[in-house]
Amino acid sequence: MIRRKRRRSTVSRELAAAVFTRDGYACVAPRLGGSSMDCFGRNRIEHVQDGYGRMGVRAESDMAHLTTLCEGHTEAGMRAGYVWCTDARNREAMRAYLRSFEPPDPLQLDATG
Repeated sequence: MIRRKRRRSTVSRELAAAVFTRDGYACVAPRLGGSSMDCFGRNRIEHVQDGYGRMGVRAESDMAHLTTLCEGHTEAGMRAGYVWCTDARNREAMRAYLRSFEPPDPLQLDATG
């Protein structure tokens, strides 16, 4: 029996364009505490999982799980073993950034307004 590899969730051109537009066509790391001095190379789409590190299954390909990082802040830009995007504090900062675009939950809103 031949087993096929599970197809990874892909990012369409339209979705990538929407993510780049939302993020101002720039790496978000400097806005989240990273150094702009480490920015270099091409911007790329980074999948950000909910609530845990980079182990396991890739996050969904939707606006709530995608952000823009440059090569300097992703694994391609690894220097001396440190990768900005895999640091737990930075992953949480990216999650908070993505949550800031979510509409509020109507069940959590105060009755006064």
